[in-house]
Amino acid sequence: MRKPLVTVCIPNYNYGHYLRHCLESVYNQTYENIEVHFSDNASTDDSYEIAQEYRKKFKEKGIYFKVLDNKRNLGSEKNSQMAYRDAEGDFQYILASDDAIKPTFIERCIEVFENNQNVSAVLTHREEIDENGNIHQTPPFYNVDCIVDGESQAAVHMMAGIAIPGQRMTRVTTLRKIGIYLRQFQVAGDWYNNYLYAMAGDIAYITDPLCQYRVHTGNETNESELKLLGSFEHYQLINAFYDIANGFGMKKPQARYEEAVHKLGTMCLRYALKMYKNRRNDVAYRYLLLAPVYYQEILNDVKYQELLAMKDLTGTELERAIAAFEEKNELERKVSYDPPAGFKRIDKKGRIIE
Repeated sequence: MRKPLVTVCIPNYNYGHYLRHCLESVYNQTYENIEVHFSDNASTDDSYEIAQEYRKKFKEKGIYFKVLDNKRNLGSEKNSQMAYRDAEGDFQYILASDDAIKPTFIERCIEVFENNQNVSAVLTHREEIDENGNIHQTPPFYNVDCIVDGESQAAVHMMAGIAIPGQRMTRVTTLRKIGIYLRQFQVAGDWYNNYLYAMAGDIAYITDPLCQYRVHTGNETNESELKLLGSFEHYQLINAFYDIANGFGMKKPQARYEEAVHKLGTMCLRYALKMYKNRRNDVAYRYLLLAPVYYQEILNDVKYQELLAMKDLTGTELERAIAAFEEKNELERKVSYDPPAGFKRIDKKGRIIE
């Protein structure tokens, strides 16, 4: 029987240095019924030439590879939309051109979809890869391969975004259920979309790191963090989530509203520490001033007070203070969580384990 078609969308801007690694990972997929839509956003490097090279390579394999060359930079969101234009796939996957996927990524996701018709999106774990190709492993979000009902997963998304687009494949038909709520965010659009897919159906999670996420100084999030945009949009997200849950009649996400706002206050501490590490004490101080707006009790938190005391430190003194803080405190997630109550375990083929 014919396997469903998967549209792989690859928006790109000046990532020629990583592009072969990205395209090769798609070329090496064990699942072959795919079409690839590549959209170059007026790059000034050799990205377009590399795409044309792979267009020929995919054609020899019998895979349609569409190449768009924008005459001017349309912005990242519009370029992603261009990549998906005229897509014919039953499933959609967006892969950043500096990221990559493991050979079985598409096959594993499709097996979950085919065995579970109520699943609107499949999320996989990821590993991080730096500019030099070094891989860093992190714990998966959930500690077991599973399917979580949409309302429970939406409640989780009130607290955490969990996945970038490269970790997520979606069922195209579910877009009809959430289309009216689609909107653009400068920083937090991925998180917002993950929440919407939970509104549309169940969410599957695979603990294997089937996606490689590139971490480097060129990531858009770094500039947004300097301007505090991520924090401000995070607050907008929480309020949008509350209103959308009300429209779908889902109480679990709404019940976590206050908890979500308070967590945003603690997230400011993480941003502040990162800014200190980058010797941007001025930005770190702004985050520390913002934290009590979201969570007033944080003023009494020892971690908050220690970070605040660093604002005028420089050089060796600042380095020592940062080292001492990190030795005592842990701000990054180091564990995997149990899925919400009522989850269903799945095997490596995406079948529910009774």
